[in-house]
Amino acid sequence: MKQIKTHRLLLWLVLTVLFFLTAHLIACRLGQDTTVNLHIGTGYSADEIAFSLSEPVAACTNPRVEQDMFKVDLHALKAGKAYAEVTLPNGDAALEIVYVHKSGVIALNTYLGRSRGSSSYLIAAFLSIALALVLAIHAYRAARNACMYQYACAGLFGLILFLSFTLLDFLLVVTGDRSPEQALMFLLDSGSMFAGVLLPVAFLMSLFVTANNVILLKREGFTWRNMLGTILGGFLCCASLTPMVLYRIAESVNFSEMHRETSAARYTMMFAESVIYGCLAYLECILLGVIVLGIASARHIPAFNKDHILILGCKVGADGKPTKLLQSRIDRAIEFAEMQKQATGKELIFVPSGGKGADEVIAEAVCIKNYLLEQGIPESRILTEDRSETTAQNLRYSYELISADKPDAEIAFSTTNYHVFRAGALAYAQGHRFEGIGAKTKQYFWLNAFVREFIAVIYETKRLHITLLAYIVTAIAAVTLILYHAAQF
Repeated sequence: MKQIKTHRLLLWLVLTVLFFLTAHLIACRLGQDTTVNLHIGTGYSADEIAFSLSEPVAACTNPRVEQDMFKVDLHALKAGKAYAEVTLPNGDAALEIVYVHKSGVIALNTYLGRSRGSSSYLIAAFLSIALALVLAIHAYRAARNACMYQYACAGLFGLILFLSFTLLDFLLVVTGDRSPEQALMFLLDSGSMFAGVLLPVAFLMSLFVTANNVILLKREGFTWRNMLGTILGGFLCCASLTPMVLYRIAESVNFSEMHRETSAARYTMMFAESVIYGCLAYLECILLGVIVLGIASARHIPAFNKDHILILGCKVGADGKPTKLLQSRIDRAIEFAEMQKQATGKELIFVPSGGKGADEVIAEAVCIKNYLLEQGIPESRILTEDRSETTAQNLRYSYELISADKPDAEIAFSTTNYHVFRAGALAYAQGHRFEGIGAKTKQYFWLNAFVREFIAVIYETKRLHITLLAYIVTAIAAVTLILYHAAQF
C-alpha cells in the first residue's frame, strides 16, 4: 500500500501537529480566565455567601448569584491547586477544585477538566481524524481506479471503515460539551465500543462458519485450511472477552490498586484493554474490507474488449476429466466469450493454464483444452500453458504465451468466485491489469475461502498493517500516559 505510506502519512502528521499547536495557543490565550459555578439553591444574595480559595493561585473578582448558582470570575496568578468553597448562612457548603497549569490555563474539577479554549483540542483531534479519513478515501479511489484487484484496496477499505466509526464516535465527543479528560477516555473506549457492536456479529459468524466447516470437512476432508473460518471466528470472540478476563485476574490479585484513581495498575489495565480492542476493531474492519471487495470482484463482469481469456487450472479428476470446480471455471469462460461476441462480435482466444501435479493423471491445461474442444471451441482459438504449479506461475507463464501471440493484448481470466480478488492481486503484483470473472462454487465452501483471502491480504501487506497498528498502539499509550499524569495532581 504505497498509496498511504509516504507523502499522505507525512501530510497527515504535519497538519495534525499544526492543528494541535494552534489549539494549544488558543487554549493558552483563552484559558487564563474562567468562571466558577457553584450550586447553592435559591433565596440567597452574594453578600450573604462566604467564598474562599484555599491557595492564592488565582485572582477572584465579580462574585454574583444567578438563579440558583453562585458565580465568581478567576484569573490565573500561579501554577497550583486550590479548593474554591462557598459557605451558606445555614452552614451548607459547595466545593470546586481549581487547577492552574504552568501555562496559566485554569481547569476545573480535574487537571484536564473544562477550561476556556479546551474545546480547541477536541476540534483539533476531530480535524486530524477527518483528515486521515479523507486521505484514506483519496488513496482508496486512486488504488481502485488503478486496479480493483489490489490488497491495498481491501486494506484501505477496512481503514476507511475504522476511521469512519472513530470519527462518528468522536463527533459525539465534540458536540457533547465534554472536558478534555472525558474526551480522551471516550477515545480509549472507542475500540471497545466498536468491538462490542461487532461481538454478536462475530459470535454468529463463528457459529455459521463452524457449521459450514463441519460440512466442508465431511466433503473435502480434514485440513487446517478447512478450519480457518472456525479458528478466526473463535479468535474474534475470545479476543473480545480477553480484557474482561484480565480485569478479573487483576482484581483478584490486588483489588484496591485497581480501583485507586492514581494507581499505575489501573492505567496499565486501561492501556491493555484499549490496545486489545483497538487492534481487534482494526482487524475486523480489514476483514469486512476483504469480504466486501471479494464479493465485488466475484460479481464483476470484465469489459467486452478482451483478446484472450485465461482459465486458471485446479485439480483434475482421477479419470482425467474436469472436476466440478474446474468445469465451472471453464464454463464461465465460455459464457463470457459468448457474452462478448454477442455484444461486440469479437471472439476470444482461450488460454488453459496449469501443469501436471504428482497426483494427477493429466496436466490441468490439457484437461481444460480437451473440455473446450468437446464444447465446440476450435483448436485454433486455444493456447495451452502446461508448466505452471501455482496461481502466480499460471499468470506469469500465460502472459508470456499471450504476449508472444499478441503484444499488448487485453486479457481476462476465469476462476472460482472466491479466488478472483486474490488472482487479480497477484496479476497486479506482476505488473498486469487483468480483469477477472468468477464462477460459482458450493455455498459451504466460499465463506471459509474468504477467510483464507483475508489471511492472505494481511500476510501480503503485513508491513503496512504492522505500521498502522503501531500508530494505534502509540496513540493509545500517549493518551493513557496523559491521563495517568493528570491523575497524579
